[in-house]
Amino acid sequence: MSSGKQTPRQKMINMMYLVLTALLALNISKEVLNAFVLVNESLVESQTNLAAKNSSTYAEFNVAMANDAVKTKPYYDKARAVKKLADEMINYIEKEKDHLIRETEKLDPKDSIPALIDVGAKDNYDIPTHLLCGGENDGKGHEASDIKAKLDKFKSDILQILSGDPLQKEFKKNLDEALNTADPKKEVEGKRTWEMVNFYHNPLVAVEVMLTKFQNDVKNTEASMINYFLSSIGKQDFKFDTLAARVVAPTSYVLLGQEYTADVFVAAYSTTQNPQIWLGNYDTIGHHFNGTPDTTSVKAEGGVGKYKMHPNAEGAQKWGGVIRVKTPSNLWKEYPFHAEYIAAKPALVVSPDKMNVFYIGVDNPVSISVPGIPSENVKPTITAGNIVPTKDKGKFTVTVSTPGETIVKVSAKLNEKETKPMGEMKFRVKRIPNPVAKVAGMIGGNIERSKLNIQYGVIPEMENFDFDVKFTVVSFDFEYTKGSDNFTKSNPAGGNFTQEMKDVLSKLPPSAKVYFSNIKVKAPDGTVRPIPGINFKLL
Repeated sequence: MSSGKQTPRQKMINMMYLVLTALLALNISKEVLNAFVLVNESLVESQTNLAAKNSSTYAEFNVAMANDAVKTKPYYDKARAVKKLADEMINYIEKEKDHLIRETEKLDPKDSIPALIDVGAKDNYDIPTHLLCGGENDGKGHEASDIKAKLDKFKSDILQILSGDPLQKEFKKNLDEALNTADPKKEVEGKRTWEMVNFYHNPLVAVEVMLTKFQNDVKNTEASMINYFLSSIGKQDFKFDTLAARVVAPTSYVLLGQEYTADVFVAAYSTTQNPQIWLGNYDTIGHHFNGTPDTTSVKAEGGVGKYKMHPNAEGAQKWGGVIRVKTPSNLWKEYPFHAEYIAAKPALVVSPDKMNVFYIGVDNPVSISVPGIPSENVKPTITAGNIVPTKDKGKFTVTVSTPGETIVKVSAKLNEKETKPMGEMKFRVKRIPNPVAKVAGMIGGNIERSKLNIQYGVIPEMENFDFDVKFTVVSFDFEYTKGSDNFTKSNPAGGNFTQEMKDVLSKLPPSAKVYFSNIKVKAPDGTVRPIPGINFKLL
């Protein structure tokens, strides 16, 4: 139980308060005063968050009351008593904060209280000191003493609610630390009482922050108390008052010949009490077995029963029964359960992602799975080529180098000791088909001379092929006819038009015929292939 302990955020805010107080002693500027306002806003935000969490806790109490009022009411009443004390204490401090601002700002009774950031006399320490500590050197007998008395009464009343609780002493220790109202053991800069340490000669803004901190500490105490009471509901109850039967199997899909295993247990089971697990057709309405139950097949150890079966037929295999647990009153209580698994023959699924062919020179993606077997336990091999897994489960990449056929074989790891072949599938291995040569995106025909003149060269393109494959032109011949004359130019080093070719093209008249022939391309597998040429007539 975190009895009133401060959160790291609250500790940080308290440290900021001490630093700012020290800076004030050095007469630091207005910015330091505004920094106190930021600390106050942080404390208010924390208080709002705590209030929201407390509201959620009270809502849980309401649910618990609706479910079991007899068991919940003693703790519910204590929580409501804590809430009443906390609300009264926080409201009292809030009135004191308003009173200090009203007196320091010299507001009329009809005037509303401004926000701390809008208070003009944030640096005034005479009026707050006079109201809280008076002119005495111990500060007692004034409003600060009233605040201390109220805090002491609040702590005392809280501890009274915990009367007889085994954690009362621990909570008192933490409560005294969170809401410390003791006088300092040694004088602090001449201040020798709790009243003087917290309020004497401190500016209004610092006093307001300190009072907000007290409110936060009260709200945090409320949170700790009501959470403790909520967690105490049902602590002494029988541990299995909400038991439900559970059957947990590594898989509900097994192969013929493969062992099916399942853990049969009661949720929140006790390792020191073994249940009885009886199998059979149990009637949950009449609370009896139809026929004689099997009382020996499932043995329990450490509160868990292990069910094992080797199915010898395909299809759904249903089983069930009851789990019998001994209650604290030495009676047996029964919890029915039903379970089902599927038994099937070994099956293999190999799905080529592109087509039923592997191509040479490219990565061929393949999906491989075996129903009922985790993907990490599926191990494929290939007779000709290589197959490697990708980062995606069940996905592999196949590379091949020789035309013909190859076979993908798949095995599955059934358990730590057994690996079983699941089947195999043949694939054809082919070379990548040839690309089509194009100029200006055309494979021939009539073309405007102006359009042809702006092209860069011959482009090989793949048509109706799913892979992203790139061919490059190794060489080609450029021919043209002009009247009865024929001319031929060659580019032995690629597919781009040479400058000589561009000069000729720019001077050809309409009706001239142009040929791109003897085109050779290089495939991804490194082979060089000839492909059909292109014939154009200039317009």
